[in-house]
Amino acid sequence: MTMAPETSMPVSKQHAYLEAMNIPVWSLREPLVPEAGVTRAPVRLKLGPGTGGILLVCAGDSDSAGRLANDINRALSGAPVWAWSCLDDGAIDLTYAVEENLFTTVAFFGEKLASQFFDGEFPANLGSANLVILPSMHDIERLAEARRVLWSTICQARMLEKG
Repeated sequence: MTMAPETSMPVSKQHAYLEAMNIPVWSLREPLVPEAGVTRAPVRLKLGPGTGGILLVCAGDSDSAGRLANDINRALSGAPVWAWSCLDDGAIDLTYAVEENLFTTVAFFGEKLASQFFDGEFPANLGSANLVILPSMHDIERLAEARRVLWSTICQARMLEKG
C-alpha cells in the first residue's frame, strides 16, 4: 500500500500555486468575525417638542403622540421632551442632545431600546444626565406590573416636578 506524501506546505502557498496554474480553488468560507475595537454607528435621535430637563426616548414617533404618552406627560407634571431613533438629516447624537439641551435625566422605554445606544453594560450617567430604563411602551400598555414598575422608577429617579 502506497501512502501519499505528506505536504508541509502552508495552505495559502498551495492556493497560490494552484491559482498560478489557473486551477480554480474552492474553499469553505470562514464565518465573519467582527474586528475588535470596531464600534457600530451611533443611533441618532429626532427630538420632539417639550421643555424641561427630562428626555424620554421611545421606539418611534407614534409612541410619543399617543394617549399613553399624554398620561405620562401629565404624571410628570410638565412637558418632557420626547425623542425616537431616526436616520434622517435632522437627527442628532444622544450625547450631543444631552449636552446641548441640558437634560438631567434620560429615560429609555425598554432595555432593548437602551441597548441600541450603549455597547455592553448600561451606564448610570451620560455626562451630567442620569440614565434610567423604564418598561417598554408595549409592556406599559398591556401589563399592570409594567405600569407599577414605571411609576416606581419615575419616583426613584426623581423625575417628578416639585409643585
